[in-house]
Amino acid sequence: MNKGFTLIELLIVLVISGIIMTGIYSAFKTQQDSYLAQEQVAEMQQNLRAGLDIMMRELRMAGYDIDQNGTKTRTAGITVANPGDITFTLVADSDGVDSNSDGTIDEAGELKTIQYSLYDANVDGSIDLGRLIGTIPGNRRAVAENIQAIEFQYLDSDGLVTATLASIRSIQISILASAGNPDRKFNNSQTYTPASGGVWDLNGAAAGNGNPPNDNFRRRFQTMTVKCRNMGL
Repeated sequence: MNKGFTLIELLIVLVISGIIMTGIYSAFKTQQDSYLAQEQVAEMQQNLRAGLDIMMRELRMAGYDIDQNGTKTRTAGITVANPGDITFTLVADSDGVDSNSDGTIDEAGELKTIQYSLYDANVDGSIDLGRLIGTIPGNRRAVAENIQAIEFQYLDSDGLVTATLASIRSIQISILASAGNPDRKFNNSQTYTPASGGVWDLNGAAAGNGNPPNDNFRRRFQTMTVKCRNMGL
């Protein structure tokens, strides 16, 4: 007489195998979701760090003027101070760039104009932090990707908000980075408040209500204060 498995035994094996496979898949999916989330967070933090680092280093130098005689012969400093963009000048050593867009490359000691603002670098719908040297729009380059919002707030020597260019001594930068891709299991309903105190409108609804994004994108927000070392000297 041949021995074998009964139908009930086979069904029991299938049920047990199904439970084990479900557990394995669930553990794998949880680990995969956690990995993707951490990858998004790392990407946003890297974008924030890169964008803030280069901005802060250059803003600290706004108004810098190289002059061996100690007399300023050029006007260097902040020239445009808007909430969403900033333009400033400094006198730089030769760097291989046509800093003042006069057609001369690597001009030693020329007045260097730099602008920071948001723009769509790749025309793909995602907003990036752009750095423009000179005045030719084609020279703008992205220094940080997926930057959804930015605000510059200008303070005088007493730490009070000022709109007078000559009175600016420090700048508060509020910047919001977004993940490149959504996470369907994550919902972002957090509000983000820049240094000015006005909550950003992020979901496309009627402006002025501090609308939270209400979408599936992770975000990271940071505010930094930069002291302009060469302003007011």
